[in-house]
Amino acid sequence: MKTTTRTLDLRNMPPFERHVKIFEMWDSLKEEETLRIINDHEPRPLYYQFEAEHNGQFEWNYEEEGPKDWIFLIKKISSSGDKRKKIKELIRKLHSKENIKKHKDEAKKFLKNISPTDLGIMEQEIIKEGVTRKEMRKLCDVHLDIMKENLEKKDLKLKPGHPIHTLMAEHDEILAFIEKLKIINNKVQLSESFEELGKEMIMLNFIAKHLVEADKHHQREEDVLFLAMERKGITEPPQIMREEHVDLKKKKKELYKLSENYKKMDFAKFVKKMKSVSEFIIETLPDHIYKENYILYPMAVEVIRNDEEWEKIKNDCDRIGYCCFTPKS
Repeated sequence: MKTTTRTLDLRNMPPFERHVKIFEMWDSLKEEETLRIINDHEPRPLYYQFEAEHNGQFEWNYEEEGPKDWIFLIKKISSSGDKRKKIKELIRKLHSKENIKKHKDEAKKFLKNISPTDLGIMEQEIIKEGVTRKEMRKLCDVHLDIMKENLEKKDLKLKPGHPIHTLMAEHDEILAFIEKLKIINNKVQLSESFEELGKEMIMLNFIAKHLVEADKHHQREEDVLFLAMERKGITEPPQIMREEHVDLKKKKKELYKLSENYKKMDFAKFVKKMKSVSEFIIETLPDHIYKENYILYPMAVEVIRNDEEWEKIKNDCDRIGYCCFTPKS
């Protein structure tokens, strides 16, 4: 299908008229039509305005990026039903074993302008249509890669004591334990006996205890935050996180058991088991945390807007209790 592109040259237009003209033309576009703009400076403020007011409704690409002229294309993208079809097509491509980089790049370009909340709603609709949660994780991983390209946490403007602020502060502590676990595992893999690992084994037990203690963090998410999101109609993203919790809890308990019973083990078997369990945690837990920090928590803040609801969530979290490493608010 042939698409229509309309061109708007702003270079000789008074600055106070430019945004008005841009949005007049944007409003007149039909789906799949494109507005091509020629400007004399970088249009970053305009992009942020589109992101705030038309999130998930446009694709933005550059034809020329200065230094004299900036030429960029703003395409009005298709409806929710067409987006779902596109997402299912991307999932199928991501599961193929050919042209993986090309398919990931295509998915990144498509997902760049879809907000976490919109993606979460489409996820649940797609899963109802027969796509499995395991298949959906492929798309979540690509969305996560997009977020990781800019590792600054979204400023949710939350005060200490807010349930999400507390969960994110706990994430920082958990990530610090993961960094220590990397160091311990590296030392274990280079050692030839338990005698070389005196202080490392003490530290391993300390880390493992604290990672198991993080089950209270997961419980507050599952029994309080996720339920509150589900009452707002956001069901699949919390369920995907629950499934990841199951895998993570199992491996954390294995690590703790390993740190408690290592003296009864053959050293070579211990090293092999340590590598398997710790590398799973080191790889999987930070990705899980990023998904929650960058996708799930912003989604929760977006759909739960009532202060009284957040107060109830905090009271329910207080009843469950906190981790031994929870920072004081």
